[in-house]
Amino acid sequence: MKTNAFGIIRNGLLATGAALTLVSCVKFQHDDLPQEDLNFTPQNAKIMSIEELSGHYPGDFDSVGQFLDMETGDSVWRDIYLNVTVIGNDISGNLYKSMYVRDKIGERALNLSVDKTGLYNFYPVGQELFIKVSGLYFGRYESLPQLGFRYADDNGSVSLGRIPDAVFVRHVHKNGLPPSHPDSLPRPIEITSASQLEDPMLYNQLVVLRNVQFSGDEVGMPFAPAPPAGTNPVSTNRFFSIDGEGSFVLRTSSACRFFKRPVPAGIGDMVCIYAIYGDTKQFYLRSFNDLDTAKFNATGEVNYPIFSASFSSDISGFKVVNIKGKAIWTWGKYGDGCAMIQGSRDGKEINEDWMISDEIEIGEPFNDVQFSFEQALSYKYDSPYDWYTVRISTDYDPDRHADPREATWRILEIPNPHPGNNFDFQSSGNIDFKYLKGQKFRIAFVYKSDSETMATWEVNKVKVIGNK
Repeated sequence: MKTNAFGIIRNGLLATGAALTLVSCVKFQHDDLPQEDLNFTPQNAKIMSIEELSGHYPGDFDSVGQFLDMETGDSVWRDIYLNVTVIGNDISGNLYKSMYVRDKIGERALNLSVDKTGLYNFYPVGQELFIKVSGLYFGRYESLPQLGFRYADDNGSVSLGRIPDAVFVRHVHKNGLPPSHPDSLPRPIEITSASQLEDPMLYNQLVVLRNVQFSGDEVGMPFAPAPPAGTNPVSTNRFFSIDGEGSFVLRTSSACRFFKRPVPAGIGDMVCIYAIYGDTKQFYLRSFNDLDTAKFNATGEVNYPIFSASFSSDISGFKVVNIKGKAIWTWGKYGDGCAMIQGSRDGKEINEDWMISDEIEIGEPFNDVQFSFEQALSYKYDSPYDWYTVRISTDYDPDRHADPREATWRILEIPNPHPGNNFDFQSSGNIDFKYLKGQKFRIAFVYKSDSETMATWEVNKVKVIGNK
């Protein structure tokens, strides 16, 4: 029989096919994972609650040592452990290098500051942990209890900082698998009134806030604006009330996955982590799914934003027109951001300056439309209120009117005028805009001064709100 290279290849392929057929008939059986690999039991340990640990280390920066156990008859030094459950991680990027845990033997919760991203891959919500706190640092960052590590700045100043990843993995041990069913996940603590938040036991906790309503000038805005190209992500505050009470902060990072989503109108529920920064009560969404969008959308006709300008970072939405003098409207940092103007200190010269909104249209058939803003006014002295007016025009066209005074403007009556002697922001009160339904118009803030006065006027939280 003749053979050639092609015959050899053909026979080789047949042989290989036969081998594959034989292999495919082999049965495999996987051994069950050893149970001891899933569980962790601390040895020579003292299990403390977060509250007990906090009592032993009340300062802002304390090194956690071992516990001297006198109860066994022999004095034994034991490592201190916490037994906790993960209630919040960095799955959306909003909680940056942080993880929140709840005590399994107490009611307290704790923030873990870790120099590592992607913590959610290793420590999902519901995962039980034993944390060896001996060798770590316990303290408070702006009043918030935190577990961290020693941080020394360039000047040698030492404070509470993040736990290095290499240290963290030696101190944190999983116990079992995380829950496989949503009903077994940690339950948030229900908050139905603002007064409940005065309890410091709620710091770092997973809570569900009922009847949340965002401020009208926040509705429709992104949770966080995109940072300028080439800059680091920043966090943005959005303000809300609980059942109509208080003013609280929802803090969102522009690095998270949902930062471009709009702040919802209406009234709804929100699951979040409750933190505190100094005296400010602030909250963090773990992910966008923590927002009950169905409830917000169902009541979205309440306080519907027609126009808003918070002036939190600039005076966008308005055009500045200088009529006389050197003073002009500009952005200021006061009151969480504002538009501001001050008469010239150089000779206290005569000024007239307009700040005019973009065109506004009330297109929907709202039953009620209200306009309001907040303002601070100081150094007014005896100057008349008609030097600090808010006006409305339906015929002003910047392309036709180089001077806005050529158009027709109506001066609005402010229900709650500012006393003019301090820098405290106060609401103007609601001004009825129902008569403007179906029309296009612009709002102007008009400032004047003379050689005798140089009042400072600051304005923010400008909003036109509709209700059906």
